[in-house]
Amino acid sequence: MKIRGQHAILLISLLSLLILTQLHHLVPNAKQKSTTASNKSSNDNVQLNSRDYINVGFSEFEFLQSKQHEIEIEQKYNLTAILLHWKRSTSVARAVNYLVDSNLFKEVIIWNNNPNINLNKTIFKKNNHSLDSIRIINSKENLKDEAKYRACAEANTMGCFYVDDDWEASFY
Repeated sequence: MKIRGQHAILLISLLSLLILTQLHHLVPNAKQKSTTASNKSSNDNVQLNSRDYINVGFSEFEFLQSKQHEIEIEQKYNLTAILLHWKRSTSVARAVNYLVDSNLFKEVIIWNNNPNINLNKTIFKKNNHSLDSIRIINSKENLKDEAKYRACAEANTMGCFYVDDDWEASFY
């Protein structure tokens, strides 16, 4: 219990220090504030000091750091995308193409719960990706939600990401 308390204090101290260093840039410094006196109107010749504005975009370093974090997550967590199908084959094809193009999943398993439809890989585009990472399981009966657990049990990875056939990927 005592060790956890010390870790909490250390974490709070580090977060406080981080916040203070970020706020330091927001506090104007009278010595560094730049003003320009001119015979023209004040709008004609304005000089801005780097401390007069806040950059809310991402620097190249922050972008590269984020990309590296994404790569580390991909390597650390091998994920399988599980897609449950009932009757929306067009939506499934769109979702599978999106999931494969994202490069976040080692494999995509489509569990077809509809015994009246036989799914096959011909409904998917090939693009630059191999269809080898896609597996289709055509169930003989509708297992409903149990299917996602059976599909995950078939996966070759440690974790699964579940999607239903009405999933709209364009929001991501």
